[in-house]
Amino acid sequence: MVRSLRNVMRFRFLVLAGAVAIVLGALAGCGGQAGSTRQPAPGGGAEQAGGPGVTITDAWVRAAAEGDMSAAYFTVTNQGKSAVRLTGVSTGVAGEAEVHESVQEGNTVRMQPVAAVEIPAGGRVTFAPGGYHVMLMDLKQALHPGDRVDLTLVFEGGLEVPVTAEVRDAAGTGAGGGEHSGGH
Repeated sequence: MVRSLRNVMRFRFLVLAGAVAIVLGALAGCGGQAGSTRQPAPGGGAEQAGGPGVTITDAWVRAAAEGDMSAAYFTVTNQGKSAVRLTGVSTGVAGEAEVHESVQEGNTVRMQPVAAVEIPAGGRVTFAPGGYHVMLMDLKQALHPGDRVDLTLVFEGGLEVPVTAEVRDAAGTGAGGGEHSGGH
């Protein structure tokens, strides 16, 4: 019993350490000027304009079949003097798009919708596998690696930020085949 509990605790620690490493790696790769209006480069990593102090970078979407679900990931940087709240996302490629978060419950991770995600003044929030993400449900078309997906991020107060995300195969992202892959 003690050995089993010890193994469970060790597994939880390794999962948590891995998640922290992914988030820190994503944050280390982020940066740039607010208000940049460059078009996305072929890696989907170029900055995109966002409005007063809000910049969206590193936008990508998992490849998926028509009718399946996918997930979109990106980093929101707020260089403004007050917090902003992401309250929704729209896109023409899915029947429905929702902001979700991954929640650890015991030995399982489940996804749940969230009403809003606050990006603090001078801060950033990374939407990444295992954390916040945008669920794209009931895809109207297949999403193949290299395709582009247009998203509109909707913030409280009416700010709408258009973003173009590159479709990537999950195997090529370093994210593993976890959340929302394989038709889920």
